[in-house]
Amino acid sequence: MAVTTVLIIIIAAFFVIKLFTANPVEGKWSHEDSSLVITIRGNGAAVLEWPEEFEGEGVSVEMKYSIDKDTKTFTLRADDEAIQKAADESDGAVTAEGLNSAVNTLEGTYDYSIEKSTLTLTDREYGDQMIFDKK
Repeated sequence: MAVTTVLIIIIAAFFVIKLFTANPVEGKWSHEDSSLVITIRGNGAAVLEWPEEFEGEGVSVEMKYSIDKDTKTFTLRADDEAIQKAADESDGAVTAEGLNSAVNTLEGTYDYSIEKSTLTLTDREYGDQMIFDKK
């Protein structure tokens, strides 16, 4: 009886801790208005993919991100080395400059909100919104 009680308490504690420490934006998100897909990982890396853009090459770029759960802000930062690497891997389908301009439009700090399976990123500077559905 005592072992069962301890086991139940440990399992309950695990789920409570997981609930409060989990990254709410982690997962694969598809943009409503374009072919952009963002895969947000738990290690501070986000992978941006455009499956139907850049002559159908399916180019993907890794970006760094940070999240503040208290203020509900999500910040994306571009990495020039990752952009150059993605351009090199595309076998000439896209240039680093073209990819850099696409990535720079997404770089910045956003207020985020999640309702059901919809992520809304609101640009803190201009108020523009991007809406993503969870895949």
